[in-house]
Amino acid sequence: MKKSGTIFIGTALLCMMVLCIPVVSAADSGQSWTNNPEHITAMKAYVAYVSEDYQARMNGAITYIGTISGSAGTGDLTGAEQQFTATAASVQSMTTNDSIDEALTQMKGEVGTFHTDTQNDMKAYNGSASALHTSVNASVTADQATIGSLDTAWWTARETSRLDEFAHNDAIRNGALTNLTAKGIDVSQPQGFETQIGGLQPSLKSALDARDEKALESVNTQLGTLGKQFWAAVGADAWQARETTRLADFDKRTTTLQNQLTNMTARGIDVTQAQTILNQITAERDPLKAAFDNHDQDAVKTVDTQLTALYEQFKTIVQGYRQSAITHVRENGGNTTRNATFRQPAFRTAPAPSMTGGNTS
Repeated sequence: MKKSGTIFIGTALLCMMVLCIPVVSAADSGQSWTNNPEHITAMKAYVAYVSEDYQARMNGAITYIGTISGSAGTGDLTGAEQQFTATAASVQSMTTNDSIDEALTQMKGEVGTFHTDTQNDMKAYNGSASALHTSVNASVTADQATIGSLDTAWWTARETSRLDEFAHNDAIRNGALTNLTAKGIDVSQPQGFETQIGGLQPSLKSALDARDEKALESVNTQLGTLGKQFWAAVGADAWQARETTRLADFDKRTTTLQNQLTNMTARGIDVTQAQTILNQITAERDPLKAAFDNHDQDAVKTVDTQLTALYEQFKTIVQGYRQSAITHVRENGGNTTRNATFRQPAFRTAPAPSMTGGNTS
């Protein structure tokens, strides 16, 4: 009898320890839905449903243990059940995914405690597996109307949340495509994935309507795969957009720098040193393009660091050229003034005023 009781505990009641939220959403957009009010409502509905079902099972087990022990073995079970229901009730005031997940983890531990206590009582009072099974089933059947109602509420909330999440993610994906298209990027590849994702919406709704967990899991798996492919394609297109813009800016800047040197050369300035630096800058174009082609952000940063240093060197050298040119002009201007002074005629005194005026009288 003890053996059969242990087997039952390991099969019928142990299932209550597997307490977790079923798949409500799928990561088909790269966006989190976990704290959306509709998702929270669905999670609360799930906890309400599953806690009612588990409590009915616990009541059936407590009834049976009370019968075979003369109520002597029910104290620990009743305490575990009360703790379980209190935790479940607290979920209804929670507002975040993490807090509800923590509560579910706690509830799982409380179910585990109830299971262990039931197993010990079955051994202590030589319980019958079939009799325990009958008592648990009777308790669940008696509460079936409430359990069924809560199950329906859970699936309704789940469907509302999942379909709204699907629409929300669809809008995000299409927004990404519109943004890339506005930049002149060809989005045919990610658009193909988006079309496939959209085509799964009827299957998703059908699985939810049918309350078919396997079908729902299958659709969510497909959506998850396609979502990853979509965002990978979008990421590749985004890199292409960055590369196009960055290389255009690079070419424009190097052309401007080369024009500066050309103008200086035309004025007779030796720009050999600056030209060497500019040649080094131009040589970084291929590594920069390769970094973008490989979607290697670290390599992009490395090239940017090198370019920043080279641009600074170029700037310093060119400023030196300009300062030298200014100094040269000033010096030449000063020499011209001095030479003009030295070339003035020799100093001659003005003629003496006539003295005749003093003798007229």
